[in-house]
Amino acid sequence: MQTRILLMLIAATGVAACGGDGGSTPAAQNPPLPLASRAACEAFQGNSNSIAWPHRATVVEVATWHEAEPANATAAATPEHCEISGAIARRTGIDGYPYEIKFRLRMPSEWNGRFFMEGGGGTNGSLSAATGSLGGGQTASALSRNFATIATDGGHDNAVNNNPDALGTVAFGMDPQARIDMGYNSYDQVTQAGKAAVAQFYGRAPDKSYFIGCSEGGREGMMLSQRFPSHYDGIVAGAPGYQLPKAGISGAWTTQSLAPAAVGVDAQNVPLINKAFSDVDLHLLSRGILGTCDALDGLSDGIVNDFRACQAAFDPATALNPDTSQPLQCTGAKTPDCLSAAQVTGIKRAMGGPVDSAGAALYNRWAWDPGMSGLNGTSYNQGWRSWWLGSYASSTNNAQRVNGFSARSWLVDFATPPEPMPVTQVAARMMNFNFDTDPPKIRATSGPFTPSSMEWHGATSTNLAAFRDRGGKLMLYHGMSDAAFSALDTADYYERLGAAMPGAAGFARLFLVPGMNHCSGGPGTDRFDMLTPLVAWVERDKAPDQVSAWAGTPGYFGATARTRPLCPYPQIARYKGSGDINAEASFVCVAP
Repeated sequence: MQTRILLMLIAATGVAACGGDGGSTPAAQNPPLPLASRAACEAFQGNSNSIAWPHRATVVEVATWHEAEPANATAAATPEHCEISGAIARRTGIDGYPYEIKFRLRMPSEWNGRFFMEGGGGTNGSLSAATGSLGGGQTASALSRNFATIATDGGHDNAVNNNPDALGTVAFGMDPQARIDMGYNSYDQVTQAGKAAVAQFYGRAPDKSYFIGCSEGGREGMMLSQRFPSHYDGIVAGAPGYQLPKAGISGAWTTQSLAPAAVGVDAQNVPLINKAFSDVDLHLLSRGILGTCDALDGLSDGIVNDFRACQAAFDPATALNPDTSQPLQCTGAKTPDCLSAAQVTGIKRAMGGPVDSAGAALYNRWAWDPGMSGLNGTSYNQGWRSWWLGSYASSTNNAQRVNGFSARSWLVDFATPPEPMPVTQVAARMMNFNFDTDPPKIRATSGPFTPSSMEWHGATSTNLAAFRDRGGKLMLYHGMSDAAFSALDTADYYERLGAAMPGAAGFARLFLVPGMNHCSGGPGTDRFDMLTPLVAWVERDKAPDQVSAWAGTPGYFGATARTRPLCPYPQIARYKGSGDINAEASFVCVAP
């Protein structure tokens, strides 16, 4: 037995030596032997100083070897791999709290030669399992496909940097460096550290590097293409909050706009925004949108593909209830079959987007799309209303934009100087938001709080020349019924990119998803695989002319299954005129 182990170690040494020559042979063809991989993995423990970390203050806290695990109902099979977790740049912030940039890296024994970073969410502050989440409702992960995968907490810890007097888990915004770490520095540092560890483990650098994220993770993807164009070869940025400080302003606008339709007040005498629309009311609005817009794309199928035509055609003040053929807005007393004048006025104002007293836009408008609601059996879709309204059954305000993390993060993380307060005061602060004097705070600096929030967190640049010139590819996607960030805002960014960089479709494409809510959910085809076409684009120059998608909840359409093509903007999916309306093959991507 000892002789066999010795021979395996000698063989493993030979593999490592050959792998370090910088050749183009994929590592998956010459994987390290399991015994050697385990030894190399355990060698990370306590040997941080022997590794050429890009940032000297990098430590490995845990190094663990994992055996392969079979697939289950919610996840694909996991290969045997090495997991290391560590931290970069431990320090004490000006708020007196400890900070560090945490990371977790997983390296499979049968590596495919690729590096993968998964994006964060919300305001970060938690370290994921780092298996390489692909989004799009995928059970597979990048790790299950033998990528080396990494994630970070963004430079703060919600369990540690949690000050109840500064709105709890968003309190990292009280420290200027923590803001910068969350905005861009942590992703740069962790990417570099991860690639250094990969080179140490396999004896060679990755052939290609990929990033996928949605929401905050989508913003991170856009930021990386702009600030660090050499870090990643392919990026998927879903529902990107690329100008989130502005979206926070929109949250105050929607709250104030919907307040006149609210019924009742909370303990702080703030209107109960969740009572502005019942589930039945919101579904009625969704039905009104379908009645006006469903056939504009050539097929009445419960999906509005021609969203541009819908924005021009739909007005809740003049639309009809398709089930009664009567006006959507009540002509008399409020009934379940119509919306009150206060509801119509409020939702029109909210959807138009925030403006200052001079009428200047402070964020973008929002798309009329039936995914604002949806009925599956007897269950109403809650994805859209959870952001703007909150649960109707609640006796307190509970929407993200009223007093949830969306509102809290604007006050502490994006306003400069930050505005710490108890959480019980947030809804009232949103109701008193001044659209002339408050918005400039996202571009302000104060004392140590520099740069401004739009500088450290925004990802608005349309100069992607460096990313393009090295062969980088960017895939954007956004649900049309996203209530966190406007899909129209992402479409406007893509149009600006095209104007600034003619031929941008050669390296960047946008896929809008009708009916989908924030990152997933809603009456749409919200399940898709973006990684496979991204790799094909980066490595084989095969541009994605469409992406196959399917409905996670086909019951919204009274179907057992539904598939559709997602089309590169500005194209839309159009029915061919024959064939199963629930089958992707019956549709073609065309100019609107």
